[in-house]
Amino acid sequence: MEFEDRMREFILSFLETQSDQVNLKTVQTLIDYGKNNNYRAPKILNELAKMDQKHEEVLTATFDVDFVDGVKLFDNHASKWLTKKGSNYLQELKHLQSKTDTIDFPNEEAVSETTQFDGYLSQLTSVRIYLKSQSEKVTLQEFALELRHLLADTKKLDKGALNKFKPFVDRNWNELSTPMTPILVELSRRFLIENSYDD
Repeated sequence: MEFEDRMREFILSFLETQSDQVNLKTVQTLIDYGKNNNYRAPKILNELAKMDQKHEEVLTATFDVDFVDGVKLFDNHASKWLTKKGSNYLQELKHLQSKTDTIDFPNEEAVSETTQFDGYLSQLTSVRIYLKSQSEKVTLQEFALELRHLLADTKKLDKGALNKFKPFVDRNWNELSTPMTPILVELSRRFLIENSYDD
């Protein structure tokens, strides 16, 4: 899967979960999550502008991106981010991701934009095809975003840091256990061996 496609899947998957939140605050949250995945703000904003209502019609909103004057968002009175075309496009990206066993490495100048954990997280999110409901798929996306925070060391690795996902993990353990193994090993290594989180 191409680097740009993976970034677009990341953007659209997040926006899909943000119904009734078509505003710049959601864009800021997206950028914050993007930083944890080393997707830079200008790249995210450029992709949003390309996919907006005026251009590819993947998004309901229209963006006016000016790196001097700032970003303007026109919500076009929409209550959700993705158009029907956008939802179909996201499904294509997810299908492409689920069929991809390996990740295509980006070209040299984009290498700094990926993390060593992308492969683990991609394997984890690929189990969505086995989940029964849309709400479970949304929870999986949120779970993966929280894991990105922990793996990127931007969130303190405390006991019970992922407690709110316990019912979801318990319900779907058979599907989650294999792709989660390398993530759990990495987090356990940090918690038990490497990092000190004492204040």
